[in-house]
Amino acid sequence: MEKINFLPWIGKHYSATGFAGKRILALGESHYCDKSSDATEDITRKVIADLFDPQSEHEAYKNTYTKFAEALLGRDCLSFEDKERFWNSIAFYNYVQVPMTGARVAPSQKDFRDSEAAFFEVLETLRPDIVIVWGSRLYNNLPQGGLQGDDLRAPDGHWVETWRYFLVDRKEVKIVPIMHPSSSFSPEYWHQFLSTII
Repeated sequence: MEKINFLPWIGKHYSATGFAGKRILALGESHYCDKSSDATEDITRKVIADLFDPQSEHEAYKNTYTKFAEALLGRDCLSFEDKERFWNSIAFYNYVQVPMTGARVAPSQKDFRDSEAAFFEVLETLRPDIVIVWGSRLYNNLPQGGLQGDDLRAPDGHWVETWRYFLVDRKEVKIVPIMHPSSSFSPEYWHQFLSTII
């Protein structure tokens, strides 16, 4: 993966069995690094592996990842074994390929544009069936190539736009945006929505 600065997490069962028989790529926006030395190529993989390490100290940012897992699994109170099994069934990648200096710092338009080639390289390498995009800001800054997909009805009746990209062999990759799984995110609500897709 020549264009990628932050290698994706690839669960050990992602390719063979995936999640519910699908290859799911969760797409976050960016990494936050206090020090430039923290921005190593394996930072994404370290972050995910830390989620199911029972010896690791709990930090607030981990709640975001746990809520996302709960949304796909449809249940809460996940054990470390549950988390390990879940994250080994999917892949995760942060789109922006430069680190942000703080949790509230948004990527620039240039940051998004400069990350397009790496994103397409990830799609070609991982060949996901579905990409679940964390947040409307990221979804609205994805590359314009591809075609609009079917609108999907959310549990509250609202319609959610989707997108489609096509790999070099014409395999279709469905792009589905959800609310960013942070503090106001409802795993139960998004489970209803995602279960109809997956």
